[in-house]
Amino acid sequence: MQKFLNALPLLAIAGLIWFHFYQPDGDQPKLAKPPSQTESRRCQVVEGSIYDGDTFRVKCDNREQKIRLCGIDAPEAKQPLGIESRNYLRSLVAQAKGQVIVIEMDRDKYGRSVAEVLLESPSGEQSVQEEMLKAGMAYHYKQYSANCHNREAFDIAEEMGRSQQRGVWGFPNGGERPWDYRKQDKS
Repeated sequence: MQKFLNALPLLAIAGLIWFHFYQPDGDQPKLAKPPSQTESRRCQVVEGSIYDGDTFRVKCDNREQKIRLCGIDAPEAKQPLGIESRNYLRSLVAQAKGQVIVIEMDRDKYGRSVAEVLLESPSGEQSVQEEMLKAGMAYHYKQYSANCHNREAFDIAEEMGRSQQRGVWGFPNGGERPWDYRKQDKS
C-alpha cells in the first residue's frame, strides 16, 4: 500500500500530462508548430477556388484542403476592393502557374489550414501574404498572426503599401477593416 501511495503523485502528473497533450482534436485547438518543426509542401491551387483575397483550396499529395492565409485579412467580396483583392491573389497564383509552397501553422475554428504560402518566381520565393500587403490588397491581421513565422515582415509589407497609398490605403484611414465589416454584417 505504501508503494502505491508513493507512486500516486507520479501517476497524477502523468495523468495531467496525458490530459493536456492527448485530448481528441475537437476538444483542444492545435498549437502552432515552431519553425524547426514546420513542414513545407508543394501544392497545386485548385482551379476556380480563389473566392476572396485570403482563402483558397489546394491539392497536396492527392488530398484537397482549404487554406486560410496566416496573418492577413482581405476585404470581403462586397466591400470596396474585395473583388480586386481576390483578382490580385488570382494573378499572383497564375504567375506561379498555380504552384505554391504551403507551410501549415495551425487550424482555425472552421477546420481550415492556416498557413504561410510562398510562390516560386524567377527571383526566388515570394510570400503571398507580403505581396498582398504591399499591394494594399489585405490588412495585417495582427490579432491572428502570433503563430505566423513571418509576422514581422507582414508589418513591414503593410507599411510599404500604406506609405504608397496602395489599395485599401487609398481610402481615408485605410477604409473599413474586414473584421469590422463582418461584425456589422452579422447584426
